[in-house]
Amino acid sequence: MLFLIHYLQSAAKINLTLRVTGRRPDGYHELRSIFHALPAIESLTIESDYGHNVRDVISVYGEVVRGKNILEDVLSSARKKTAVEPLRIRLQKAIPPGSGLGGGSGNAAALISWLNMMRKENEKISGEEIGSDVPFFLSGARLATVKGRGEKIELLSESFPHLAVLVVIPSWKMPTAKAFSLLARKYEAGFPMNPETAEAEMNGVLETLHNNKIMGLLPNDFCAVLLEEHPEYKLLFSAFEESGSVGWGITGSGSAAFGLFYDKDAFTPMIRCCSQMKWIRKILLLE
Repeated sequence: MLFLIHYLQSAAKINLTLRVTGRRPDGYHELRSIFHALPAIESLTIESDYGHNVRDVISVYGEVVRGKNILEDVLSSARKKTAVEPLRIRLQKAIPPGSGLGGGSGNAAALISWLNMMRKENEKISGEEIGSDVPFFLSGARLATVKGRGEKIELLSESFPHLAVLVVIPSWKMPTAKAFSLLARKYEAGFPMNPETAEAEMNGVLETLHNNKIMGLLPNDFCAVLLEEHPEYKLLFSAFEESGSVGWGITGSGSAAFGLFYDKDAFTPMIRCCSQMKWIRKILLLE
């Protein structure tokens, strides 16, 4: 019997800005953000199981994913529209859950794209029904503004300069639910920005980026929360500034931080500095 094996690459992202501007009637938060895609750093290997097995088998390697895997949600949603044979999926994880890099959403988008290639239009899965960040990954964009809970995407011009990215993943995680709980406690009187001011801020960051200027600490409402929980970020931000990073900050609701570089040669002093911070678990160099 001939078995076809499909190999899919899975991307991640960082948030150049992230503002929470309110709570929606559906319970989700209203967001304004600039998403920047990272090169594919995870992968899925998929094989159809034509034997007697009647269940999917999802094996995860590299990083531990506890609880239900988002790929199960994708397959469940797919089978509500048309049949999908049992699958054996090997997921190679490089991004720890709770990092704010959208690794799980990138995994989901990779599987959705593969499933949708074999489906009629009315049988296709939308990213929005699986997760807030999934539509961005399905768009294939390098840079986009994101509104709503993540479903409203405006692709940005590819004329923006290429940035090398150094991602620092600390030893602690920040589950999304906990991050929003801490944020709500900090801003119980109201979030600091409304949609209009958040969008003006995004435009300012994009203009600075377009003109190859220094951006410094990038705006993210979760940054203040994480700094209170882990003051170590201050040392990291200072190191980014001293090493020549043009912009740095927290991605998503944490816990990962990142620095942007026009010149990848600046990675060397930054890595040397990070090696002295024993709380750093992993460093990703992405060009």
